[in-house]
Amino acid sequence: MSLRFITSRQNELYRFLKALTEPQTRKKQGAFLIEGATFVSELLEDKSRPILTIVLTPEFAETERGKEIIAKAQQKRISIMLMSNALFKEIASSETPQGVLAAIRQPQREQIEQLKVPSSAKVVVLEGLQDPSNVGAIIRIADAIGALAVIYTKGTADPYAPKSVRASAGSLIHVPVLEVSSVKEAVDWLKAKSFQIVGTTPQEGTSIYKAKFADKVAVLIGNEARGLSEEAKRASDLLVTIPMIGKVSSLNAAVAAGVLLYEILRRQM
Repeated sequence: MSLRFITSRQNELYRFLKALTEPQTRKKQGAFLIEGATFVSELLEDKSRPILTIVLTPEFAETERGKEIIAKAQQKRISIMLMSNALFKEIASSETPQGVLAAIRQPQREQIEQLKVPSSAKVVVLEGLQDPSNVGAIIRIADAIGALAVIYTKGTADPYAPKSVRASAGSLIHVPVLEVSSVKEAVDWLKAKSFQIVGTTPQEGTSIYKAKFADKVAVLIGNEARGLSEEAKRASDLLVTIPMIGKVSSLNAAVAAGVLLYEILRRQM
């Protein structure tokens, strides 16, 4: 089956994909872009993530990987098209794009009510993080430790921005990443599901190695410079600190999240 070949900037699909490189359009359309053969192949195996379209360059389409993706997409009746290298580079965010990307739906905030919470579960809540690379890295860590979801408040860097997507290394495909209006909204839902709310603070909290964690734990990670808001701290059942014996006063937000989440995972294993 021959594929449609896009060569014009006036093409409706090109304009749609180009618009998804902008945060306002991603939010309005509830969609985002993900690049790379590995991630697109994973998407095609994941029935929970609606794929809007897949686009390949002619060169990539001729590779074995490209042919596999085309065949699988056609089998699933997913829209798939070719695009000229020049136009593809205008959409792709990586410096050396592989030649394949997909537009997929973002999870909607209503899905938080549909999450099935097991007896032992971990959730990560991001409040006001500004660095998209930190956001993506924490999503990747959340995926690695088997988190149920990542929840982020308004004011947090867009987890579906290209930098976040790259830093997540495809984990956005595996973990629901859901927006809420405030920490209160997240905490209200979590407490209704019997989660222990664990806030993080650089100093004066209980050492993560002495703290007692429940089977259901929600970890709150705050802004890189300011940390958690006072509201988030008050809402926490427990405030924890990572011990540091050197001269450094704090850790990178993603590093700190990794240390804490893996300590929680270690207790649960």
